[in-house]
Amino acid sequence: MATINASKAGYINGQSSTTFATARQNGSSVVSAPTNVQHPAIRYQATSGRGSLTHAISRTFLYFDTSGLTGTISDASLNIEGDSNHNIDVAVLKSTAFGGDGGTALATSDFFSTIDFSTTYFAGQDWVPVTNNLDLNSTANADIQNNDAFICALVQKDNDGGNTAATSATSERGSIDFGTTITLTYTEASAASGPANLTSYNGIAKASITSINGIAIANVTTLNGIS
Repeated sequence: MATINASKAGYINGQSSTTFATARQNGSSVVSAPTNVQHPAIRYQATSGRGSLTHAISRTFLYFDTSGLTGTISDASLNIEGDSNHNIDVAVLKSTAFGGDGGTALATSDFFSTIDFSTTYFAGQDWVPVTNNLDLNSTANADIQNNDAFICALVQKDNDGGNTAATSATSERGSIDFGTTITLTYTEASAASGPANLTSYNGIAKASITSINGIAIANVTTLNGIS
């Protein structure tokens, strides 16, 4: 399997509020490019107060440069080192943080509006204090394959990801050791490209040919003796 290291990583703390929607939709502070253990880097808390709960959320964002990938991607997995402080079920969602192309630093404005809560890359698992290997789904494989950047958000699954406020006090928190390298591993099948030495066919440039006799040009190995 091949590996790409995360080019950018960080987390955003949301605004604590007795209104769940306010806590979920408003970023408060950014921890950009940390280099040690951060706790919590992923969080949902509902704390008891005078007649109401105060909600607090933290989310981690990751950016990977996938512009060099040309083949078919499968078996993608995020590999993230946890720490001893953990009690959370984590899901991975699609995001356009970091400007959508890695061109900007993580900002509080990325906290909510850049997350596609309808596109799940990983449905969720309990966070562990050792390496968390999150096996991504086919949607993630396709985005890694087709896009120049793979950007994702790690969120608490049930309340934050599910847009469901707790009805009693709860605390789910997960640590990340940002001092270790966060990686994206994957399998890449080489893309077929047709006969390497073919430049044109019947006066048509190879780049403009999609198929020959019903066979996709990428799957043609030789043509008129040219390989």
